[in-house]
Amino acid sequence: MAAHLWFCLLTGLMALQGYGAPGELHSAEAVTGMMRQRLEGLSSLSARYSVTTYAAVLDRRSETEGRLFLQRDKNLLRLEEADQTIVSDGESLWTYVHGNRQVIVSPAQDGAAGTRPGRSGRSSRPDDFIFNYSNQYRYDLEGREPVDETPCYVLGLTAVAPTDGIPALRIWVDEGTWLTKKVVYTDDMGSETTLRFMDFQLNPELPPGLFTMTTPEDVEWVDLR
Repeated sequence: MAAHLWFCLLTGLMALQGYGAPGELHSAEAVTGMMRQRLEGLSSLSARYSVTTYAAVLDRRSETEGRLFLQRDKNLLRLEEADQTIVSDGESLWTYVHGNRQVIVSPAQDGAAGTRPGRSGRSSRPDDFIFNYSNQYRYDLEGREPVDETPCYVLGLTAVAPTDGIPALRIWVDEGTWLTKKVVYTDDMGSETTLRFMDFQLNPELPPGLFTMTTPEDVEWVDLR
């Protein structure tokens, strides 16, 4: 997947701002419209996430969990997982792979070394599925289905033209908060990836130091910019 396929897959309006719950929506345009409204006032965010990948070729399943922090008004990002930490200021991206004792510094648009590969070997990060909207996809409302007993709308996204990103994916949107609960997609090799988002905090105060990469002194730094 291209490193910055920006989707508008996170928002929350009614429950978070004191409005009454909406009636049932009957089109993808209505659901995505409700989602987009929340972006207008969202400057920062933190959340937990999990990623489960089933590699069909190897018949192997892997799982990881992490936390993400976004300072959207300053284009700052931090991802924390057990085996890697990623920090970006919008122009450069620092990826600390703990097991390698190495930090890779690269242009932000190139994505993160060590992240899960998407189609054509390109990297994909959980934040790619939150704030970033792409007009390269057609949205279809597939119905309603709960996630962890939470009622959700299910949207199917299909690329309108050949792309080096993800050709199709599905997202589950919380009917009460308009936050994305789950994303599922399959790559060219038949491997399926499922992302779940939990414990959203909207507009929290995030300390500036959170977006500075710090490591032990003996870690090697490799600058690819």
